[in-house]
Amino acid sequence: MAKDNGLEVIEEYEVTQREIIQQLLDPYDSSQTECDGMTRICHTVLANQGIEHQLLFGTLTRHNQHIEPHFWIDLPSGERIDYRAKMWLKGEGIPHGIFHPQDFPDVIYTGEPIELDILSPTLFEILTLKFDWEKFQQDEVP
Repeated sequence: MAKDNGLEVIEEYEVTQREIIQQLLDPYDSSQTECDGMTRICHTVLANQGIEHQLLFGTLTRHNQHIEPHFWIDLPSGERIDYRAKMWLKGEGIPHGIFHPQDFPDVIYTGEPIELDILSPTLFEILTLKFDWEKFQQDEVP
């Protein structure tokens, strides 16, 4: 804290890269996509922001649960991005968003790096549209 005319002033704190990435990606968590679509959305956002990252494709395992295929992103910091593990794995202690893999020792990611194109603006918009399923079902003709 700094003093300014006898008053304490809270100095601006430095925003971490993780917080920046989280602010960029969290709004898309509500997209109606599975791991492949969500990973492509995240890849497009990160690439457009010039943020280094690696796409991966492989298997997600936790105890007797085995999910294949699965897509996720690794960051140079060692952090991982996966907004869809909870879609498939059941139970407590499932990672979500941006996390350190060592914080989830029961969740095993096994995969290979892959290359994917970034999404076109039109496809990005389509994948990130908010779709009201309840309204759609109400509008159906009996």
